[in-house]
Amino acid sequence: MQCSRLPAFVGCAMPLFLCAACASGTSSPPVLDASGTEASMGMQDASIDRAAIDSTADAMADIGSPGPDAGEGGGPPDGSEAGACSLRMNPSVDQHSLGAGQLLLTASGEILALTGYNFPAVNPGDPVFADGWEVRFSHFIATFDKVSLWTNPDMVPTDQSQHGPLVAELDGPWAVDLSQNGVAFPYIDGKEPGERAIAFAVMTNQNKNGNQPFDTSGTKYAVGFSAVVASSSALNVNLGPEGLGLYCGMIQNGCVARYVGQATWRGDQGRCSVAAPVDGGAEGGVSGGTGQEPEFARIPNVVNFDLCFKPRTPFSPACSGAQCAGAVETSYVNCDNQDNAGPGLNGEPHPRGIAFLSNTYTVGEVTFHTDHPFWESTKHDTPAHFDQFAARVTGGDGGIPTAHFEDSVGVDYTGFKDKQGNALPWRICDPNYQNPNGGTRVGQMHFDPVAIPACQNNDSNSGFCDYYDFSKYNQSTQGHWNGADGLCFVQRAYGSPP
Repeated sequence: MQCSRLPAFVGCAMPLFLCAACASGTSSPPVLDASGTEASMGMQDASIDRAAIDSTADAMADIGSPGPDAGEGGGPPDGSEAGACSLRMNPSVDQHSLGAGQLLLTASGEILALTGYNFPAVNPGDPVFADGWEVRFSHFIATFDKVSLWTNPDMVPTDQSQHGPLVAELDGPWAVDLSQNGVAFPYIDGKEPGERAIAFAVMTNQNKNGNQPFDTSGTKYAVGFSAVVASSSALNVNLGPEGLGLYCGMIQNGCVARYVGQATWRGDQGRCSVAAPVDGGAEGGVSGGTGQEPEFARIPNVVNFDLCFKPRTPFSPACSGAQCAGAVETSYVNCDNQDNAGPGLNGEPHPRGIAFLSNTYTVGEVTFHTDHPFWESTKHDTPAHFDQFAARVTGGDGGIPTAHFEDSVGVDYTGFKDKQGNALPWRICDPNYQNPNGGTRVGQMHFDPVAIPACQNNDSNSGFCDYYDFSKYNQSTQGHWNGADGLCFVQRAYGSPP
């Protein structure tokens, strides 16, 4: 996947945050507050002004712990933060008014956001965590904005970032819990087998090009969208009371995506039931520890997680944390589309862009993958692991601890250790594990940054300073179009390697 940093144009708005409504008037959608009831609107409508730019950069605010760890026998934490919070409800989509030449926009975390990851795999080829963790999500919340169409997706076959002029764009932003499902519209079948998606908007014409209708003769338009910092201006697509409480915390901490759930180690049902490493660590082979090493007696077998993803470095131009509410963090540009027939350009998995149908509406899906933050490499679609997070909650009181994303600050991804400083070995419990980059999978666990160097002078623009940077970099690539292989050109608006 090609990646580059977004040019410095992101503005900052709402420097002081209150979890409150940002709209008023009788024509506005209703507001859901943290109790799950409609609330009255207490503020004038305030859209994000992305042209407003502060003159100096503030240090990023640390993410505070969203709540105490669940006690012994407790389930996943609800993660709700104290304080009032309300969002405007997203206007409902009228499926009966959809027609030819229109684009129904949906969002999905694919089936894995709903069911989580089993271990071992139920069906051959099902994704698993290679170190034997079963992972379940109670919430997977994302904020996205600016679904855009441009002309000429194939303008430069060797450069996916290039396309023609903007012709249509819908603004939200939209707050969606991708771990939730429903049996009736606005929930529909997604682009992948077994997947569900939720409809959130309809694009009816070229609103950036004189409101002309879309061409339905087969012409393709480049398509993209952006992940944005959580904002009280977001439209609530499907957040319930608990999800809304979590979203309040995202706003307060300047997060873009949040994973809440529980991981349970079940590696003793796979290769990790044997007593010795397999393959002896041969280069490029299926190798690795089997979970019998003494270190794993220190790691809990059940770990809650609450991972609130945000960059560690300030945006450019200046804003940080909650001050960046609504700002574009990562853009997914000129995406591939599995609905298109034929090979992709320049080694891409599918042809770029979308074509509108002449006899019915077209369905487009903003897709977020759940596995990216856990990859063992920056190479796309490499095996996922959870041991590196579980190792940061060793030494507890015997209850179920909670892993947070900020626990990864300062962690050396070239040689993982637990919280007490003990070396963390590899354990490869998946019998079908495929080593993506060569090298051994015995000894101390380490992840592969591929071509991205270590940072210089603690500057995350120059490389990865720690595992926080590594995981965030992979998480920022999780946006796709129309399912698994709808890869997009990734542009980051925060300090990061390209």
